[in-house]
Amino acid sequence: MGKLILLLFLVVSLCACSSSKSVQKKGERTLDNSLISSSQEDVKKRFGEPDTVSRTAENHIMWAYKPSWKIMPNQKDTLYVEFEDGKVIKIFRLK
Repeated sequence: MGKLILLLFLVVSLCACSSSKSVQKKGERTLDNSLISSSQEDVKKRFGEPDTVSRTAENHIMWAYKPSWKIMPNQKDTLYVEFEDGKVIKIFRLK
C-alpha cells in the first residue's frame, strides 16, 4: 500500500512539473535577433504599436514594449528596440 502511494505521488509530481513549463503564446513579445535590419513596419507587425517612443543620446529612435501583466511599474522585462535610419540595430530586454 505504501509503495502504491509513493508511486502515485511520483507520477503526480512529474505531471505537475511538466505542465508548469511556460508556453509561448502567439504574439508574445520575445527577443528575436532575426529582426536586426528589419523596418519599423516589420516590428509593428510582430509586436504591435510600442508603448513608448523616445530618442537616444546617439539620436536613434527607441521603442519600448512594457509587459501588460505588470502590477508595480518598473523596467524589468521591458523589451527595447533601437532603430537607426528606420532599421533595427539593437533589441534587448532588461532583467
